[in-house]
Amino acid sequence: MKKLMMSILIVLSAVTFASEVKEGTGLGYADDIKVAVTMDGDKIVAIEVKESSDTPGIANPAIEQLTKKIIETQSTKVDTIAGATYTSEGFLEAVNNATGK
Repeated sequence: MKKLMMSILIVLSAVTFASEVKEGTGLGYADDIKVAVTMDGDKIVAIEVKESSDTPGIANPAIEQLTKKIIETQSTKVDTIAGATYTSEGFLEAVNNATGK
């Protein structure tokens, strides 16, 4: 049982160390949007907004949609969200800056 637990811990440690968080900034509607992008090698696994001054009721749903599209397609070459164009462009710019793409 101890060997099994040690094996599991080693695998979990390897997975944890393989992930890397990169930060980027882009100009949104009101001000900069700052993001943290979690990468597993070249794969985007998560995107978190660290800072945004854009209107939450408009920006948050747009960012949620964009995050889902980016992770699904593994690309920032996605359409902006109507009604939140500047937020979309700033968010995509921030992700591009973080990932170097």
